[in-house]
Amino acid sequence: MELLAIAAPDWTTVIVRTLAVAVGLALLWAAIMAAVGVMLVPRPSNQKLALWVGRLCYLVFKAVSMRARNYHQLDRLLAVQGPTTVLLYLALFLGIFLTAFAFLFYGATGCSPMAAFYRAGSGMSTLGMVDISGAPGYIAMFVAAFTGTTVVSVFIGFLLTLYTAYTARETHMSKLAMICGEPGWGPEMTVRLHTLQVGWTPDALDQSTNWVCAMRVSQYLYPLLNHFRSPVRDRHWTVSLLALLDAAAIRLTCLSGGRDLNVLRLLAQGADTFHALKLSEVARTSGGVSEGAMLTWVIEEKLLADADDRPVPDPGITRDEWDKGMDFMAAQGVDVRSDRDAAWRAFCRVRCYYVEPAYFLTNHLSAINAPWSGPRHPSYEFPLVYPRIASKYFAPSRA
Repeated sequence: MELLAIAAPDWTTVIVRTLAVAVGLALLWAAIMAAVGVMLVPRPSNQKLALWVGRLCYLVFKAVSMRARNYHQLDRLLAVQGPTTVLLYLALFLGIFLTAFAFLFYGATGCSPMAAFYRAGSGMSTLGMVDISGAPGYIAMFVAAFTGTTVVSVFIGFLLTLYTAYTARETHMSKLAMICGEPGWGPEMTVRLHTLQVGWTPDALDQSTNWVCAMRVSQYLYPLLNHFRSPVRDRHWTVSLLALLDAAAIRLTCLSGGRDLNVLRLLAQGADTFHALKLSEVARTSGGVSEGAMLTWVIEEKLLADADDRPVPDPGITRDEWDKGMDFMAAQGVDVRSDRDAAWRAFCRVRCYYVEPAYFLTNHLSAINAPWSGPRHPSYEFPLVYPRIASKYFAPSRA
């Protein structure tokens, strides 16, 4: 009887260590799915772990940035948000993997909890500081070593992908700044094109359309890029894209020269980009649905078939704001259509296709308060900033 009592297993220990293995496997699976969803799956991730990190980082930076006294401070604070979120993803994944392997070592080898964490860290860092005995321990050690090196390698590739897309976006925006202004504004771009006498050439339209499409793809696949701000304080990708589309809408509806299919194509691609990136941003921070934004042909078809008798939709700006923009262009020598009422109605029908998602993103991302860029959160209602030529025209002395 004494021998049987000694040989009998401690079922409490067996159950605890079995549960530890189960918890470790569950955590390992959750971390793998979250890491794959964020860094490898080419679409906005709806993994809960990734959503929590994105939402937490967004809320923390929003709360901190509310203390900003001017846009310069706000922009400096929010410029850290994107890179910080990336580092938090890495810290989260490594922390969960470390905890998961600690549970596995504890359940598989029968060591103490502290020794399990020590072995998990040694295995993931591939330092080999701890001796392991038994097949379960060797298996857990090899898997931990493979996982640690794989996660870091994938993360490095993820960083390279993000910054390659970011550099491509900012390179075109630097080129666009010469004719779009900083911050961008549609009437300012129209005036600069008129002053430089370059017009809407097919080559320039193709370059802008390619930039819009490339930005839609990269930032839809990796919505975190939405929060990577430009190195120039008065430049923001949402405002520049909105200014480009407004200038295209002005060219199509308020100036003489007839309908240009290349301009229509740019407007359709830009509107689709704003819709897609709004959905991807909502999916990243709120867990919404990110599919269903591919509307390019639908938008272009509606623009081609638009009738003058349709009720005037809300363009996001008042008639007075629009008239001020037209007066500014006319004062700089731009040949604006004499029938302002017809031009206003046509402009409203075009702008309604992209204004709602554009205003959502400019407000959500706290872009610079440029003309025609929509309202901001009350905490971020800093003074309106005009680009260079418009700032001289709208100087306080002329008010």
